[in-house]
Amino acid sequence: MAAFPPALGHDGLMTDADPVALARGATDMLLANAADSDDPAIGVQRCMLRWLAAKGLYSVAAPVHDGGLGHDERTLCEVEEVLAGADAATWFVLTQHRSPQALTAGSAYPAADEYREALARGDELGGIAIAHLRRPGTPAVRAEPDGSGGWRFSGRAEWCTGWELVDLMLIAGVSDSGEAVFALLPAHERPGLRATEPYSLAVMGGTRTVGLEFSGMAVGSDEVAAVLGHEEWRRQDRGTVVDTKPATLGLLRRVIDETVRTGHDRERPAALEEAQALAATAWPLRERAYELRFSSDRDRFVDERLSLRGRIAELTVRAAAGLVSARGGSAMLASSPEQRWSREAMFHLVQAQTDDVRSAQLAAFSHP
Repeated sequence: MAAFPPALGHDGLMTDADPVALARGATDMLLANAADSDDPAIGVQRCMLRWLAAKGLYSVAAPVHDGGLGHDERTLCEVEEVLAGADAATWFVLTQHRSPQALTAGSAYPAADEYREALARGDELGGIAIAHLRRPGTPAVRAEPDGSGGWRFSGRAEWCTGWELVDLMLIAGVSDSGEAVFALLPAHERPGLRATEPYSLAVMGGTRTVGLEFSGMAVGSDEVAAVLGHEEWRRQDRGTVVDTKPATLGLLRRVIDETVRTGHDRERPAALEEAQALAATAWPLRERAYELRFSSDRDRFVDERLSLRGRIAELTVRAAAGLVSARGGSAMLASSPEQRWSREAMFHLVQAQTDDVRSAQLAAFSHP
C-alpha cells in the first residue's frame, strides 16, 4: 500500500503528488473506518473529511489558479473509485463537495466569488440539496424574488447529505420564470430553514442525510451563487447522469478483489473462477465507459452510455451477491463487510437515477 508523502505544501495541500496514490494511501484507514461510517450511531467523522481535504483529495480537479490541484476528470474518476471502494459513506459525503466547487468555478455571482477559493482548496467543505431539480412537474422548491436582489425559498428538498458535517450547503429553487436559483449558505438552520432528523437509511446510514424544509427563507443577494435556466440545467444534467459512476466501479473492483481473497484464503476454487469471470466482463466495460465519458463525440453515444451504466450496475449487484455466496454464513453477520457491500450495490442503482437510467438498469437485469 502506497504511503502518503511526508510533507504538505504551504497552503496545506499536497504538492507534486499523484492524487490516485494519495487515495490509495488512505485506503487502509478508510477500510478500517467503513463499518463505523455506515452505522448511524457513529457515522462519518468530520475529522476524517478534514484529513482527506488536507491531503488534497477535495481539490483534485479544482483549477490551480483557485488553489486546487488542477488534474483532469479521468484522474478525479480514479480517485473516486479508490475512495468509494474503501469507505462508501465517507466518499458519499466528500463527493457532494464537487457540485458547489464546480459551480463556483464558473460563476461570477457574489457567493461564488466569496467561496470559490475556499472550496477549491477544501478549506470549506460543501454539500448539496439540489436533486429535486431533476424531477419533472411542479418544482419542489420555489424561489421568489424579494424585490431587492434577493430571493425567498419555499418548499422541501428531500435529499441533503452531510448535514452538520459540512460547512456550506448549495441549495436551489425554481422561479416562476423558469430560472434555477442557486444559493450557497452556511450549513445550519436559520429563520425559514429547518432540517429534519437524519433519515433511517438501509445503507450509508451515517451520512447524516436529511430533508430541508423552506418556509419563505430569505436569501440575500450576496448568497446567490448562480442563476441558470432550469431546463438548460436539466439538459446539462441529463448529459452526465447517463455515465457510469466511478464509485460503482470502485465497489465492483473491491468486491472482485475480495472474491479473489476469499477463494485463496478458504481454498474455494469456484470463488476464483467467479472472480475471473467477473473481471473478464468488468474491465472491458469499464474501459468503454470511460472512453465514451471523455470522448469529444460523446453525445452520439447516449444510448450506449446508458446501457453501460445499467450493465455495470447489474454486474455490481451480481458480484456482491456472489461474494456473499463465496463467504457463506459469516457474510450474514452484521459486522461483515460483505452484507454492507451488497447494500452499497443497491445504492448505486438509485443514485442520480432518472427514468432513462432506470430503464437501462431494468433492461440489464432482464437480459444480463
